[in-house]
Amino acid sequence: MCGAHMEERAAQRAKMSFYWQSWMILQIVFATITTVNTQDLSSKEVTDSRSPVPFPVHLPVSYEVWDADYLILKEAGQDLMRNSSMQSHTQPFVILRASRQPAVNATYGTMSTERLVPLDLVQSVQLFNAPDVFTFNWKIQAFVLTPRVFSSKPKVRILFYVAGRDWVRGEGAVDELPCVTVYAFWQTQEVRGSCALGGERGTCMAELAPAPGWFAPGLEGTSRERQDPSAGNPVELYYQARPKVNGRCNSEDGSRWGGPLQQTEFAPVTPMQRIGSVRLLQVPKGMATLSRLKLGNAIVIRTSSKPLKKTDIATFYILMAGSAS
Repeated sequence: MCGAHMEERAAQRAKMSFYWQSWMILQIVFATITTVNTQDLSSKEVTDSRSPVPFPVHLPVSYEVWDADYLILKEAGQDLMRNSSMQSHTQPFVILRASRQPAVNATYGTMSTERLVPLDLVQSVQLFNAPDVFTFNWKIQAFVLTPRVFSSKPKVRILFYVAGRDWVRGEGAVDELPCVTVYAFWQTQEVRGSCALGGERGTCMAELAPAPGWFAPGLEGTSRERQDPSAGNPVELYYQARPKVNGRCNSEDGSRWGGPLQQTEFAPVTPMQRIGSVRLLQVPKGMATLSRLKLGNAIVIRTSSKPLKKTDIATFYILMAGSAS
């Protein structure tokens, strides 16, 4: 009887030892799984925070611009995630030349669609009123006629003309060409001049009259220019163009083109564009500049531009090319 009781107690101890060992093993396994999962999550968070998605999903659309010469642009440092969508896609491009209103064609697999580019996106300001003609290639060009201006003749002259227009497309074609305003800047001062493009070749000449103080030797420029008065004062030239309103050019103050009593109507204007620069030189008192007369390509005659009296002696300089006969 005693022996049977001892065997039963030994069996209970063995059973309790088995349960204890099993519980310890389960705790170790659970701790190991938790540690591995935590390490995987931490590694994934670090990877997601330090490196972008290598291959973002994007809409595979191809573009083409019709009736125009164009360039597809790619932004420097473009965000890869901006087009990472299957619902929208962005593609910048620039139009160089166009024979008519351009159209954008987008193709996705076997499907395609086409849309005209709005004119206000192609040309921010409609300068030319030409019926049935696409004027995107028409450009206003400027040429400085007086790169050096003397105080004895204080006039800055700039020639404007329309480039890119088909001037022989028909005698009955009547185009309304724009107006041009020229700005001259020296130090903190400004003068303006205007002209209206027109005529058979769409030209006009604008004149500016700088103030006498603009010709005085100033403190601007390099030290060499300040030491040499013959270098003159540099003046920067800019221009803006605006379409005509009811066939007229309306200036900003309404007093140059239509008169002070007429109300100026609003007209869009192009951004200010640089023409170049001219030099203003002061002529010493009593000293006259030389006028130049060119005869063909071989002979140049120079004389004083100062008015002569009957008792004055005039000197003429005749310059002849060595190859002239």
